[in-house]
Amino acid sequence: MKPRRHGDSETREKGTRSTSVSPSLGGCSPSEFSALSVSVTDAALARAVVYRALSLGFQTPTAERLRRMGAHERFATVVAALRQLSLATESGGRRASLSRLRSRYGEARRSAGGAKAAGEPRRSAESLALHPEASDALVSLTIPNVDTLTASFVRLFGHTTRGLICACETEYGADNQFHQPQQLADIAGYYLAFGLRPALAADERADHVACQCEFMDFLNRKEALLLSSHARDEATLDATRDAARTFLRDHLGHFGRAFATRLAVEDADGLFGRLGAVLLDLLDAECRRLAIAEGPIDLVVRPEMEDDAPMACGTAPELIQIQRRP
Repeated sequence: MKPRRHGDSETREKGTRSTSVSPSLGGCSPSEFSALSVSVTDAALARAVVYRALSLGFQTPTAERLRRMGAHERFATVVAALRQLSLATESGGRRASLSRLRSRYGEARRSAGGAKAAGEPRRSAESLALHPEASDALVSLTIPNVDTLTASFVRLFGHTTRGLICACETEYGADNQFHQPQQLADIAGYYLAFGLRPALAADERADHVACQCEFMDFLNRKEALLLSSHARDEATLDATRDAARTFLRDHLGHFGRAFATRLAVEDADGLFGRLGAVLLDLLDAECRRLAIAEGPIDLVVRPEMEDDAPMACGTAPELIQIQRRP
């Protein structure tokens, strides 16, 4: 399920209204990003560009989606945005090495059937900044054709919710019958509060990582628009920032690091793995910027619920009776 903009509507408890934003990937060229000074508005727009690219990249590959991401132009706009964000954070930081991620991911996979994995200890502030490696990995990537990418996508994500890599938040974590509907309702509530509606016949669920990245793209574009307005609406700006912070804390920032880590390990040399590494860096930087706890990279997918009801067929008269109108 994929959020779709559906006009202006009032937001939760604030009486604010959503505002339309540019549908293009960022609305800025790479040269324009390079010329911008690092400001709060620029950083919000840069985050929106990266979230939009991730939202497109975590969906089934198509020629149009690759075009919108700038994949055949070496992701020029996305790379410029990433570099802009590296200026907006403390420079010199580096995320954990891929070998360390493989080790942690391997431990999580071996213990997937056991107790819930413990969260990863918070890293030092110096290790949380976006670093050049994320953008360099995209620049150096050779993009295969759509058919090859689709085969890789199916290998990683499968044809159902639970592929090798699970992209839906509510499949992770607590194993109880109330967790999933409560989480789905909360996620949908965020979308509805900002006048967003699920697109009809969409392939992704509301808790899919692509939907959540698109929502964060929307919130950051909205923040940038409000910041650049001459008559700034402080109440709307506060509500938008608060929604971004709590949504990251409770949803994308909580499960997204586990998803991104698995993807970066399983497809280290491919497009999806490199997008996973970008997401991991972005979430690390965002958790630090907003002073919220990082989600664990070894969060496990909850066991599938088994139906204990016995399978049995009734007698012929019983089956006939089922088909009759009362």
